[in-house]
Amino acid sequence: MGIQPSYRYSFSSSSAQQLVSQLKSNLLWERERLTMFGRDVLVPRQVAFIADAGVCYRYSGKDHHGIGWPDWLLAIKEEAESLAKQSFNAVLLNWYQDGGEYMGWHADDEKSLGPAPVVAMLSLGASRPFLFRLKANHQIKHSVELEDASWLVMSASTQVLWQHSLPVRKRIKAERISLTFRLLL
Repeated sequence: MGIQPSYRYSFSSSSAQQLVSQLKSNLLWERERLTMFGRDVLVPRQVAFIADAGVCYRYSGKDHHGIGWPDWLLAIKEEAESLAKQSFNAVLLNWYQDGGEYMGWHADDEKSLGPAPVVAMLSLGASRPFLFRLKANHQIKHSVELEDASWLVMSASTQVLWQHSLPVRKRIKAERISLTFRLLL
């Protein structure tokens, strides 16, 4: 059983490295602390959030507030919207320093995303496997290699039927930044 509701594209800009530089130097990155199973846990990646002014995204008990988009990111947002065939008002960014930093199993299924959200993800930097597992049967899994300057669009049924993760890969020594575009209701 494959991940038909997800689609892969190449990033249209010839300057992915310039975008990485802008992201690293122009955004407020933080290593969040979240409460999981009753204790504080340091998140194994840095995060940043950009959204339309007034938009708030709450996940894992933490609020992220939008203050507007920097001009240099608008073309990337438009590309995400063109590929996904829908508008977005927010982007959550994850900066993984190396393969030791990761994202655990989850679905982007917060109520603020609606019942079947579309997520467009741009991957920049180290190539990493992105895993999917069927919610109804965790034995059914699928892997997609996220290459530098590639898009992955997860259509509405992906978040409903599947969970995804970016697992630890200790042999990967290079960094990776992902931009996950969403529409918050």
